[in-house]
Amino acid sequence: MNSGKEIWPALGALLLTCLLWSWGLGRLDLFDWDEINFAEIAREMVRTGNLLQPTIDFLPFYEKPPLFPWMQWAAFRALGVGEFAARLPNILCGALTLAFLGYYGHRRGVGYWWAAFYAGSLLPSLYFRSGIIDPWFNLFILLAVAALFPAGRLTTPTVLRSGFFLGLAILTKGPVAGLIVGLVAGWYLLRGRRQNVLAYASIGLLSLLPAAIWLLAMWQADGGFVRAFFAYQWRLFTQEDAGHGGFFGYHVVVLLIGCFPASFFALPALFGSGRFASATDRGMRVLFWVTLILFSIVSTKIVHYSSLCYFPLTWLAARWTVAVGPQAIFPPRLLFGLRSVWAIYLTATLLAAVAGWTMEHWLPLITDPELRSRLEMPVTWPWYAVLPAVVVVALLVLDGHLHLPVSGRATLHLLAMGVFCLLALPVFAPRIQQYTQGAAVEFYRGLAGRDVLLETCRYKSYTPLFYGAGTQELGGITREQAFYGPIRHPVYFSSPLRLTDRARRDVPDAELLYQRGGFSFFRRPVPGPAD
Repeated sequence: MNSGKEIWPALGALLLTCLLWSWGLGRLDLFDWDEINFAEIAREMVRTGNLLQPTIDFLPFYEKPPLFPWMQWAAFRALGVGEFAARLPNILCGALTLAFLGYYGHRRGVGYWWAAFYAGSLLPSLYFRSGIIDPWFNLFILLAVAALFPAGRLTTPTVLRSGFFLGLAILTKGPVAGLIVGLVAGWYLLRGRRQNVLAYASIGLLSLLPAAIWLLAMWQADGGFVRAFFAYQWRLFTQEDAGHGGFFGYHVVVLLIGCFPASFFALPALFGSGRFASATDRGMRVLFWVTLILFSIVSTKIVHYSSLCYFPLTWLAARWTVAVGPQAIFPPRLLFGLRSVWAIYLTATLLAAVAGWTMEHWLPLITDPELRSRLEMPVTWPWYAVLPAVVVVALLVLDGHLHLPVSGRATLHLLAMGVFCLLALPVFAPRIQQYTQGAAVEFYRGLAGRDVLLETCRYKSYTPLFYGAGTQELGGITREQAFYGPIRHPVYFSSPLRLTDRARRDVPDAELLYQRGGFSFFRRPVPGPAD
């Protein structure tokens, strides 16, 4: 590698990618649940100064360890509490991830293709624009597990490095990190690498150190928190969480359509193990199948649970693109699948734009009151909402007329996806958000800074906490206390429109303020002297 000639263009491309990822993120409200959840933990850390114990509404939050909220806390302290600061850690994670993928891939013969496939596929690139926990968790897992790929006895520096990054992964999302790496190590032991038993055990023990330090400190402060933390991790694995269920093959569909277009370039290498048999190829396949099978078994089904599979898929896509040679033609059956998924994107974006433009004509046909209320939100659909669909049409036309080899086709599709995301995100994300949670954000944001209690009824949301900007003096009150106990401040809350009558029965002394955007909004006043 001639670093003088190659590193500066690579750094320039990396910087440009991060700048494009940052575009408009400060004007896009955080999405409920996950984005608002972690941002609220960090916001409460800023207000209380307590970085040891994660809290939600200033009550203990035992579902996740604190490493990612610590990152957001640092961003909030530097930039102020806001949407862009909440997402800044993942933009930085994107820069580090692409730098590592480019470095690792270049040393193993695929050049910058691995980084290109990761940056140019749909969900991998969108996650770096988000405020969710998974980009950092996945990067730490990759840095830990990649040390297991090469054959031979693991060295002490490798063990220390792997244990360190696995420890950070556990401190980011919990024990599932150790389970994933442990399953990969177990596969290698079954395949004959028994000389590394001690090394694998050492990695496991070292990985427990960061979380153990935090949990020990928490145990001294609140032993019940630690017990509740482990109870939640077990429940998440064995039970469907809050309606996030799905069929067994849920993540197969997510990966095929979400990690696109890399998923179709990866299929030949994923199933063609004879030709792609390097240590990294085998390791990536093991990581892919371990992650996919594990989260297909887990009862809770959420899109980003299988996001660790993006690394092996994009690696195998890069390997196949390089291995087939510059003159190879894309297999016809895969090409049909590739174009079919693009057709799905085309149809979805075009229908959304047309539906937005013609809303007033077909909205009276909607019979469901809650859905109609959501679609009645004042959302303007501009003429350029059709541009993402135009990009797909242009791609399909070029793809059909140009006789491109695999590498040329990969470049065309990755560039098209990059432009598609750049245009589609600012068009669709704010409007989807306005339909799904815009009225709630508006309601609670309007109450920020007032001496009131903020809650939800008959549904779970973190919107009241972050956008209502609650304080420690008004927080720490359970829902039961706010709805049924004596109160010194009025309680404002929302419920789904379809559950308005149930909410009235739940809180009989509350008054309905108004209904908007699929929600009903209530106020429970402070009882007067006569009450």
